[in-house]
Amino acid sequence: MKNKSFFRKTSFLLGITFAVLVFSCQTVKEVVGSPSLDLQSVGIKSLDLEGITFNCNYSITNPYPIAFSIKSLLADVLYDGGTFTKLSTDNGVSVEAMGTRTNSLNFKIPYTSILDIAKAFQGKEALPFKIDGSASLDLSAIPMLANSSLTLPFSKSFDVPVFKPEFSLSDVKLSLPTMTELRDSFINSGMSVTKAASLAAAILSGGNVDANDLADINLNLDLLMNLNVKNTGSSAWNFLLKNCNLATSAGNLANLNALGEKSISAAAGTVPLKVSINTVSAASLIADILNKRGTNPVFSFESGLSFPSLAYAPDIPLSYSKEIPLSSVAVKRN
Repeated sequence: MKNKSFFRKTSFLLGITFAVLVFSCQTVKEVVGSPSLDLQSVGIKSLDLEGITFNCNYSITNPYPIAFSIKSLLADVLYDGGTFTKLSTDNGVSVEAMGTRTNSLNFKIPYTSILDIAKAFQGKEALPFKIDGSASLDLSAIPMLANSSLTLPFSKSFDVPVFKPEFSLSDVKLSLPTMTELRDSFINSGMSVTKAASLAAAILSGGNVDANDLADINLNLDLLMNLNVKNTGSSAWNFLLKNCNLATSAGNLANLNALGEKSISAAAGTVPLKVSINTVSAASLIADILNKRGTNPVFSFESGLSFPSLAYAPDIPLSYSKEIPLSSVAVKRN
């Protein structure tokens, strides 16, 4: 209760002081100062397969003991050849008395636009962009300033990396054991010798396989594939594969392991991948691959991208997912 009483008294005294001192706009500025806008940073917020989303962080400070609102906040995103896009936000948002309002402007630049603009810059790793705008304040709630207007300009340059990520999968194949290894695994799991031989022969000859016949078999099979990574652009980069998995309609099935280096700094590269799937947990998927029909599994990964020329953009997350058509999965028979 004492704190609330103190707050009321303080607010009342501030209000009286403000009313006494507000004889002119110039007097207000001399005594309490003017509102200010601080453009803190422009950086990459996120990446996807279509483009780069940037965010512009800013704050508006109100030195008055009475709240005001933002009439409009407008900005142009500029590059050397002209205006890329126009932004508008925060209309009617209030800035509390003697407080600060923080917010951000978000805008997206598609890779296609980046590559088109880069044609005029002949191989530069990054393009010079600039955000230029202003915030107009509504001071009508403040005595003696009701007929005044105030505009706070802001401007900041930033660099956009010239790149476009491209990913694909190739050489997807299921590696099968030999006839003897298959038959022995089936027999060791309790299957009769006759059925084990028949099922092993059907699998290796490309015959139809029933998932129920595999459900009780404890056998690991390797699914192999290559993840192809490419940067269509002139910006130096570093791609780091963090994790990837294979999922079916029933959910995540298994994590894939990289067979070698998971980082790529060249314009293009390949990460070989392997996942061991067990017939007990993945009987349906294995049967679908062998029979070339069923629901396509989905491959996905999480990665981090860095750009040496941009100190403000380390380890930016980028996700990717793709269905693997069962018709494209080869069966490698030993």
